[in-house]
Amino acid sequence: MVHSHLNRNISRVFVGRQQELAEFSAALDDAMSGQGRLAMLAGEPGIGKTRTAQELAMMAEGRGTQVHWGRCYEELGTPPYWAWVQTMRSYIEQASTEQLAADMGPGASYIAEIVPEIRGKLQELTTPPSLEPEQARFRLFYSITTFLKNAAHRQPLMLVLDDLHWADQSSLLLLEFVAREIETSRILLVGAYRDVEVSRRHPLSQTLGALVREKLFYRVQLQGLTQQEVTEFVQGNVGITLTPEAAGVMHERTDGNPFFISELTRKVPSENIYNRRPGVGQHHSQRCSRWHRWATYPKPSRLLRTAIPVISFLG
Repeated sequence: MVHSHLNRNISRVFVGRQQELAEFSAALDDAMSGQGRLAMLAGEPGIGKTRTAQELAMMAEGRGTQVHWGRCYEELGTPPYWAWVQTMRSYIEQASTEQLAADMGPGASYIAEIVPEIRGKLQELTTPPSLEPEQARFRLFYSITTFLKNAAHRQPLMLVLDDLHWADQSSLLLLEFVAREIETSRILLVGAYRDVEVSRRHPLSQTLGALVREKLFYRVQLQGLTQQEVTEFVQGNVGITLTPEAAGVMHERTDGNPFFISELTRKVPSENIYNRRPGVGQHHSQRCSRWHRWATYPKPSRLLRTAIPVISFLG
């Protein structure tokens, strides 16, 4: 099931991304046939990564695949493995006691160390033996991987790990471990991340470098919507019919970024959308530069600066 907290921001109409969805659909087909896949969805903030993943999730559910979501957070104090914990909690909520015990097997006690809700259903669990940190981590990774493979044997499984650019090191190490173990399983792992935040020294960059050599790896780069897609997006989600000229101005001002399009149509009077003001073109490259700088600011600064690129659209 797709989590409701992720559904709340879904646009009424999904526009474009046909090539990207075709690639993900092929990965889903492979996974359902027992050839596990890891698909990464990359792009700048606001480009529609989560929305595209939601569309894929609905496609997967329509084909009989169980879907579970996890999201990484930037806030200090977020527990290790948080995105993975969310996916497993989602599964636990839906599974019967018998099913959970069968899927987790003897590894349940290790997984319960990071997902204590397991003990609420499997009350006979014992405390796992004390191990050296590296041994304990291997046992945890192995137990989680075995659990996921068992669950996927019962029904194809899709896990979405959103905002991986904020993932902790432990979560990324687990991703590497699981990805290398699912080649013959009915599992599709989908990760989404802001590529503008992933420098060469970023932990996620190290993980991607390690996984790109695996044949199960896919990477899809999301670009802005085309001018025609901008017209369809505005019509479907706002109810405004743009003339070709107005669509061209909108496309130029936003680079086809769905978030910017939404903000522009929400904050600018509809009659102003049609009026091309002098100087719009000269602000184009400046807007792109400001946006990419914005993505690297600490969170409080980003919150204060969010209005800057939107206001700059007005010319």
